[in-house]
Amino acid sequence: MHKRCLTLVLAISLCSCKLPTQANDPNLISSLHFSPSAFDSFKRNTELKYSLKVPSTVTIYIIRKDSAESESLVKTLVDDLSDTKGSHSITWIGDTEARLFAPAGTYFGVVQIGGTRFQTIVQIFHF
Repeated sequence: MHKRCLTLVLAISLCSCKLPTQANDPNLISSLHFSPSAFDSFKRNTELKYSLKVPSTVTIYIIRKDSAESESLVKTLVDDLSDTKGSHSITWIGDTEARLFAPAGTYFGVVQIGGTRFQTIVQIFHF
């Protein structure tokens, strides 16, 4: 096993958080998606929509994967928000933490509940 892979496996095993990055969990969250799933941020916004099965504290952010092993934070939308059971949505205008338009590309909306991450894909394009 390569040293890099071994380091990643060791880091994962030592991490107290769960690694699943699925879009749904029948006990916590369902219907996680962007609407629209591709948008021109110069002209409109997108909404990250999700339904909670139980009241939960959520952190929601946008990331961009730089490679299979690394990702960068693009924008934190909410941090430690106490959400009720049911349907919710949050708008992302396609911006970064620096309040600039994010470049065209593939992004991931992440809803984190405790140590478990749920994610879905969104595309930004510019004409």
